[in-house]
Amino acid sequence: MNEYIRKFKEGTLFLTIVGPVTKNELTDSDKVSDEYLNKDCLKFVPASGAATRMFRDLYVYLNEQKETDFIKKFFDELKNFSFYKEIKSADFDRNRLGDRVEIINCLLKDKLNYGKVPKALIKMHAYDDLFATPIDEHIYEGEQYLNPDHIRIHFTISKEHEELFNVYVKEAIKDKDNIEITHSFQKEETNTLAVDMDNEPVIKEDGEPLFRPGGHGALIENLNDLDADIIFIKNIDNVCHRSKAKDTIDSKKKLASIGLEVKKQIDEHIQGLLTDDYDLDEVNEFLQKTLNIFYMNELTRDRALSFLHRPLKVCGVVKNQGEPGGGPFIVNNGEYTDLQICETSEIDLSIDENKEILNQSAYFNPVDLVCFVKDYKHEKFNLLDYTNNNRYFITEKTYKGKKIKAIEHPGLWNGAMHDWNTLFVEVPLTTFNPVKNVNDLLRDGHQA
Repeated sequence: MNEYIRKFKEGTLFLTIVGPVTKNELTDSDKVSDEYLNKDCLKFVPASGAATRMFRDLYVYLNEQKETDFIKKFFDELKNFSFYKEIKSADFDRNRLGDRVEIINCLLKDKLNYGKVPKALIKMHAYDDLFATPIDEHIYEGEQYLNPDHIRIHFTISKEHEELFNVYVKEAIKDKDNIEITHSFQKEETNTLAVDMDNEPVIKEDGEPLFRPGGHGALIENLNDLDADIIFIKNIDNVCHRSKAKDTIDSKKKLASIGLEVKKQIDEHIQGLLTDDYDLDEVNEFLQKTLNIFYMNELTRDRALSFLHRPLKVCGVVKNQGEPGGGPFIVNNGEYTDLQICETSEIDLSIDENKEILNQSAYFNPVDLVCFVKDYKHEKFNLLDYTNNNRYFITEKTYKGKKIKAIEHPGLWNGAMHDWNTLFVEVPLTTFNPVKNVNDLLRDGHQA
């Protein structure tokens, strides 16, 4: 408990960024093939809990009944939502307050109950013969780029939604014997202490301190429990209409192909270093030109091995469009610089130079990763050995109407993978279609 208190008092620790990732640090290749399918592939989908935040503006409207640009857009384009067919009525007048309230209640409570359903089960896209949830779309995507004989997809879900999830999945993959879907929960032992605004532990009514879920970073434990050679990672809400899916499918194959080629080179260099058949200058050139690792001291065989013998993540990045979230930066780790995904909260913006670097950032992290988690001997890395526990986030929450502070583990794709080798590859903006609020479903990527 003292360790948590120390972190709350210290606050979020800043990273030393030395520059934004530019085209010079990106990796590219025209060699896209299906060779990666010879490996054991798996798709990992972090799924959120209830979709309450997705409908936050609609809840506000129910309480305050005030017209906003968001609400106007929602009702003006109501017919363009896939769920419209299920809530429409000949008697509804979208411009009347009473009917608007009834429409929202049909959506969130009475009929579809989307206010309590997980985002994974929201019907986001409509086709001629079916409605598709994110689960359906992730299955469809997996069928396009995973091993066709054995398509493996793993979702992380909330315990309270397990029965709903299991019932839905059973029906979704009925008659598809080649698809295996598994799930896990964020582990309770990864929960973290909550404190009040004076950094004192929050005590529950039973006299015990309050512990809360430790954020996405805690899912490194779930990832570590999986056995696969290559793991594709993408968030539950980043799906698109199937008519727009080609760019997504092509980019996944590209990320996997690039990663496999670099993984082969890493393993060859390791084998050379272990058999004394190596040229340190050649290894250093590979570290710098391919992995973007610049060691500031004289490179030794052992130090080279420590850089190479790490998990590898290949991250798709898109052009920065001002979305909130992390981005790719060059980070000074003390003895060396490498590439990292950093959140804005990890950057000290009281320093003008950091502000300038942030303003120059041309790319954004859409959480589109392909991970290589076996070593040169084809043995699993223990992913917990490659995290940076000094990269954590402190956020403000509420508990019983009072402000509290919560701590989140290092983010899954930044701090929890801090000591991984990292490649950044530009992917089309059309591959990034997150649904953070209901009106995001009106964006082009979600429309036929």
